[in-house]
Amino acid sequence: MLDPPTKTSQAEISRWRAVSLALGFLMLAAGAADCRQLLLSPRAQDWSSIARFEFELYGGLWLIAGEVPGLTWRVILSVFAAIGLFDLVQIITGRAVRPIWGHVATGPEWVMIGDLTVIVALVWSRPFPRRPARDGIHPGWIVGGALCALAAGLVVDWAGLGQYPIYATARSAGPSEGPGLDYLVYLPRGYHRSLATWPVILALHGSGAVGGDLERVRAEGLPPRIEKEGSIPFIVVAPRSPGHGWDRGALLSLLDEVIVGYRIDATRIYVTGYSMGGYGTWSLATADPGRFAAIAPICGGGDPAWAGALRHVPVWAFHGDQDRLVLPDESLRMIDAISEAGGDARLTVYPGVGHDSWTKTYQDKRLFDWFLSHRRP
Repeated sequence: MLDPPTKTSQAEISRWRAVSLALGFLMLAAGAADCRQLLLSPRAQDWSSIARFEFELYGGLWLIAGEVPGLTWRVILSVFAAIGLFDLVQIITGRAVRPIWGHVATGPEWVMIGDLTVIVALVWSRPFPRRPARDGIHPGWIVGGALCALAAGLVVDWAGLGQYPIYATARSAGPSEGPGLDYLVYLPRGYHRSLATWPVILALHGSGAVGGDLERVRAEGLPPRIEKEGSIPFIVVAPRSPGHGWDRGALLSLLDEVIVGYRIDATRIYVTGYSMGGYGTWSLATADPGRFAAIAPICGGGDPAWAGALRHVPVWAFHGDQDRLVLPDESLRMIDAISEAGGDARLTVYPGVGHDSWTKTYQDKRLFDWFLSHRRP
């Protein structure tokens, strides 16, 4: 024979009410912190940060509404409706963020469908106004949910999902006065779990990716090194040149934009590039030598007359001794000129390597350690 149900004591009701309110306000506080970070770094809005913010907002309001009679379901629904309307406006205006999960771009329509699904689920199981939020809450569920969330976070971090690119467009205030440069951004592991600033590498491609889409930028150089082998402790920005050569003004404008959009340590900005990007690396560093902490041009060249401007910029150049497309003398002349001007410059020449000296260079961890050893005064 089953025992008759017992009434919930007033002390237990008060305890669960305190738990519900405390959890609700804690989730709202965490959501406010994440919202602030999203506003400060609009280009860093990936799927994980947006989902975390909305979960904290929805969950916090859901818990509090069950314990505060004045906060009715109409107020909560107004907040949900405002978020849905914001999603709809983003879709109509074409300004919606395109989060990247793995290699799959999530369209804004699916972001809105996800929001509406959460809203319907919460309204269907709403604790207000008929029953308080403490009903149905069990301590084991709270602990189990927290452990599951922690495990999911560890799996996401281990899988390196945050390493995949975020698509963006930079404005150009350079001589070209064009619409801007398309570029990829790779965020280091741990970026979204702290407010620390990070060093940034501007990676310039060769002529093979000129005029194509961003998939061609991902095919060579630093992007495939990151995607295939995992995180490096840098924010990596890989733009696409719309024509032959690099527009120095557009690149400097791009740097201005990413410095505002991401948490970047402005004293640790580095540039590297191969072939056409190697020439672009030399040229860009000459245009604003005070901005860069160090540069690493690969199978490129420049004007030895630039040596005076570059004598305070640490340089590590790379070249293959069998390169017949860009002769090794192109790098050697630049290194010799900077060394004669009193600068810090060195050259690594790979024996038996042709034009593709960038693959070997980006495989070498010592390059990234060397970057980190330099900081702009």
